[in-house]
Amino acid sequence: MPIVAATLIACIVILRLWPDLPVVRVLAGLLVVPIARRFASLTPGHWLLFLILSAAAGTVVWMGGDMIVVSAVGSPELAGVLMAIDVAAYLDAVLAALAVAGAVRGVSLKLWVARVLPRSRSRRTRRVRVARKAANDDDPAGVAIAA
Repeated sequence: MPIVAATLIACIVILRLWPDLPVVRVLAGLLVVPIARRFASLTPGHWLLFLILSAAAGTVVWMGGDMIVVSAVGSPELAGVLMAIDVAAYLDAVLAALAVAGAVRGVSLKLWVARVLPRSRSRRTRRVRVARKAANDDDPAGVAIAA
């Protein structure tokens, strides 16, 4: 392990003090660029998770391993608190949200299918107008004769 650390320190010194050497491009491509790309892709959520995990690990180290024992002693109470939460209410809320989302999605899916696959005009039934026969009476229209 000391050899690996000494090698990395030597590479950092070469990168820092002699940036004009041809080997620096290779070292930068191997040691600097991948790490810089990885750090550039991190979001604030990643940093917050790292901070929380570091604080938890630091607390365990600070307490000398007793934090694990304290956590184990407190776990039944934590389980009791978690079981006191009404899980059925959360389940009902999730099922109601799924039902509403399904209904909305069903209507939008039907409209999308109707838009994407319009009915062809050849399949439509056409109304055939039946010619009305002329009346045989000589009465003007609208006049009713009582018998």
